Amino acid sequence: MAQYFLPSPEVRDLTITELSHIQERTAYKWFRQARWPETDGELSCPRCGNLRCYAMSRERFKCSAKECKAVFTVTSGTAFAWRKLPFKKMLLAIWFRAFLA
Repeated sequence: MAQYFLPSPEVRDLTITELSHIQERTAYKWFRQARWPETDGELSCPRCGNLRCYAMSRERFKCSAKECKAVFTVTSGTAFAWRKLPFKKMLLAIWFRAFLA
């Protein structure tokens, strides 16, 4: 089970100013790390748990297990699954929700 994003040590003490200056690639890496902490951000199929997955276009992945063949993204199964927001904006939304609630 993936941990909630903000308690992770890398981002716990970030200010809104620091968070607004991160690059999109860094935000994507943080989402991957939070999604698959047990494999250090390496992919695993959310349906069958297979570690053999490969990248498709537009940051989508496909499970290579013959019986599964699931297509997924970093945000599959999360509140952001069907959103087309940049990862940086999603991080800002999480930050505002966690610290201003």
